[in-house]
Amino acid sequence: MTSKYGLLVLNSKNVQKLKQLLTSAAASLSSRLYVRLNPDQPRSDELVSNIYLNSAHFCPNVDVRLLVKSRLPNEEYILIGEEAAEDLTEPAKRYKKVVLGGTFDRLHNGHKVLLNKAVELASEDVVVGVTEKDMILKKSLFEMIEPVELRINRVVEFVEDISGTAKCLAEPIIDPFGPSTRIEDLEAIVVSRETVKGADAVNKKRGEKGMSQLDVIIVELVEGNDEILKETKISSSSRRRADLGKLLRPVNNVPRRPGAPYVIGLAGGIASGKSHIGKYLKEKHGFEVIDCDKLAHTCYEPGSALIEKIAKHFGEDIVIDGLVDRKKLGAIVFSDKKKLRELSELVWPEVRERALSIAEKSTAKVVVIEAAALIEAGWHKSLAETWSVFVPAEEAVRRVVERDNLSEDQAKDRMSSQISNKERLDASNLTLCSLWKYEETRAQVDRAVEGLLKRI
Repeated sequence: MTSKYGLLVLNSKNVQKLKQLLTSAAASLSSRLYVRLNPDQPRSDELVSNIYLNSAHFCPNVDVRLLVKSRLPNEEYILIGEEAAEDLTEPAKRYKKVVLGGTFDRLHNGHKVLLNKAVELASEDVVVGVTEKDMILKKSLFEMIEPVELRINRVVEFVEDISGTAKCLAEPIIDPFGPSTRIEDLEAIVVSRETVKGADAVNKKRGEKGMSQLDVIIVELVEGNDEILKETKISSSSRRRADLGKLLRPVNNVPRRPGAPYVIGLAGGIASGKSHIGKYLKEKHGFEVIDCDKLAHTCYEPGSALIEKIAKHFGEDIVIDGLVDRKKLGAIVFSDKKKLRELSELVWPEVRERALSIAEKSTAKVVVIEAAALIEAGWHKSLAETWSVFVPAEEAVRRVVERDNLSEDQAKDRMSSQISNKERLDASNLTLCSLWKYEETRAQVDRAVEGLLKRI
């Protein structure tokens, strides 16, 4: 039986058994492990980094937090190891106010090392700038970055949970400086080795404003390895990549009759790799995949309800001998986004009705409705779950230019009629990215299918 919270007290003797103790915590806890250092075990940057680095390896699913405050946790916890703990005297702090900044996406052990250092140093305020908007656009898989409000809340909750007297003041920032060059009585800035130049820029800007210089506190970040992203430190990017193929938002509670297939949506923009994934789901996993792009063509049959609606909306001369003049219709809608949307709103309901009819009759365990504009059409709201495939916009442009023999401007114009990757992912339950080798994409899909089959 597992407990939610645990406390590990490290002293000069049992610190040598850290890996063993963390392994025990992984087997005993479902949520969080607090770590306390006894007075006979001095705190050092190396020890703090080692605690968080080993936590990432030996109890990756437990939220490990190294306490700075003198009081023990308020939560009801079990003791990990044999060493008990008592409340201690609050340690003296070097500064009143300390500042640091970062993306803080999917708060991980590298972030915790930096935040722990700031809490060790500050007696009053830990001021945190959390990057947003243009500041995150160059990040790998930035489309998957959590909303800034969520990132801020997690930073504040973590800091104030491990801190004693210091409060956390966090805010979104859209430039490299944020509060570091606005709050005059800051005394120190905490940075990683790779962001020292940022601290130098802050002090230069403060000097130009007549403000005091900040002491620069450099912390060595926890090291890890990510072969796909070619990164050698534990990073938010690596954690975003690890979330590909995992359920990130709860599924919709969609009623279905006994024996009926489980119906999911598969969305993706131009050149996202959606069709390849649909084909893989069909061939490898036996799902029935309904290609709505192909299905849409069947809606233009002579005498169909869709042709009547198009003639009524765009003019009778659009239909010749019972067939839509695609060239004439294309000239109207592809030069006017409003007209294109109007056509889509005529086509989407017809395609959806046919897709759901096919799904209802299917004998497959899982039916996938594959549609580029599935989210734009609002279908995701009535499906059990929606998976979205994406690649960065610049990669999609490159693929379209190469595949369709278009200019870069033509490719960008074609993509401009779609919603952004960010909008699509925010409306989805699960995300896939086809940026890398086929083997990597298929591994994501296999992970997604494994989770799906457990859910149903």
